[in-house]
Amino acid sequence: MSYGGRASRSSMMVVILLAGIGFGATAHRLFAAPPSFTETVPGIDNYELIVSRLETIPGWSHGRHYHPGHEIVYVLDGNGTLDLEGKSGQRLQPGTISYVPPGKVHAGRNASPKEMFKFILFRLHAKNQPISVELN
Repeated sequence: MSYGGRASRSSMMVVILLAGIGFGATAHRLFAAPPSFTETVPGIDNYELIVSRLETIPGWSHGRHYHPGHEIVYVLDGNGTLDLEGKSGQRLQPGTISYVPPGKVHAGRNASPKEMFKFILFRLHAKNQPISVELN
């Protein structure tokens, strides 16, 4: 494949991820609790976009894991923490957008002992790959 093809494919991925972030920024106002969905991404062979809305209880945590694809977290409500390999804990609060590159080990948790932590995950995921690889 030529360099121009790779550049246009990368540009398409960025446009799709930004569109997903924009949707996520307003979706919580439009829908009470939209279901998770998966969509094939046109123009990017072998990838799909997975969008999930999560509402976690106080004390919730997701241990160390990684994804073969890109992941973007958009926080709707509450407070959380994202521990990303090579970086100290990132505070997640309403309006925060955080990007996790493919293969980067990370863990997340609800940082509040009393409140729900609500967020939307956007994942640009390679088809036929595990969505998440758990490490503990």
